[in-house]
Amino acid sequence: MCVVIIPAYQPDGQLLDLVDKLHHNGLKILVVNDGSSEDCRPIFDGLAPKAQVLHTPHKGKGAALKQGFGAVTHLFPDCRHCITADADGQHRAEDILRVKEQLSQGAEFVLTVRKPKKDVPLRSRFGNALSRVVYTVMNGHYFDDNQSGLRGFSVKHLSWLTQVKGNKYDYEMNMLCHADKQNIAVTPLPIETIYIDGNKSSHFNPVIDTVRIYKRLFFSVWPSLVGVLVWETLTILFTLLFGYEYQFLTIPTAVMVSALLTYLMQKFIVFRHLPYRDGLRMLLFSVIRSAVYFSIVQTVTMITEAIPMVFVVNAAAGMMLVAEYYIHKRMHRVFKKK
Repeated sequence: MCVVIIPAYQPDGQLLDLVDKLHHNGLKILVVNDGSSEDCRPIFDGLAPKAQVLHTPHKGKGAALKQGFGAVTHLFPDCRHCITADADGQHRAEDILRVKEQLSQGAEFVLTVRKPKKDVPLRSRFGNALSRVVYTVMNGHYFDDNQSGLRGFSVKHLSWLTQVKGNKYDYEMNMLCHADKQNIAVTPLPIETIYIDGNKSSHFNPVIDTVRIYKRLFFSVWPSLVGVLVWETLTILFTLLFGYEYQFLTIPTAVMVSALLTYLMQKFIVFRHLPYRDGLRMLLFSVIRSAVYFSIVQTVTMITEAIPMVFVVNAAAGMMLVAEYYIHKRMHRVFKKK
């Protein structure tokens, strides 16, 4: 059995149309009323008997999703897969059925990817592009679209999905981050992009909610930032003590010490309740960074040693940061084709 969970705050007739189509195709539906006003009661009453409705206080989309995840196994004991969809008409019933098909074929985590269109509102287009860059830089993984609300999960993942922090739009980004750290295979699925009336019905605040999303992501990956500070401190210290001497040792030491510290903090502090499996990837990229930094420093020393090593290494790190973004992007495209 596959259950579609739809968080709904101040919905309109679009929700009734979606539920009707999903019910017609044999899907079970759980609508979570996220504290909508009394004006919306006729809409929720109109969902019966096609959908179960769970009424909760207004706390945000993330909280509504977690309420749905927590209730689905009790309301639908035979549930094997869950799909999350929005209530504002952005997700077609046909695409939801395609997510179900992917899950039935063995996918554990389906992440839909909205196809780029010329008529996408500017705030959505800019937000999606910025989100791709920030997420990749801070988390070390690339996704074409990490904000789409249409997703599918095997029911075995509900236990940790209910524990992920974030009660509003920040929850979905944090959920993806937690899946990454467990090395859960994420299956991308292209879907049609639908923005009704310039996406005016969306409750997403482009300033407040964007800040909230990146703030939540920061609290999930702060060990990486601590690792950068440790690396910078060691690089400055080695520059003052040895200059370019022993660079074959000092450069890899700074990189690997910071990587090891980051790994330990992520595994035993931030993601201690999860089967953390991101260490091998971190080690691989740390080795690559060490080699790149050393090669660039070696090249510079052949020309001049007047520039302190710390400046050269930081310049190399900046170039590597840009390169890593495109490496992750390329890797994502290659594995997606496979």
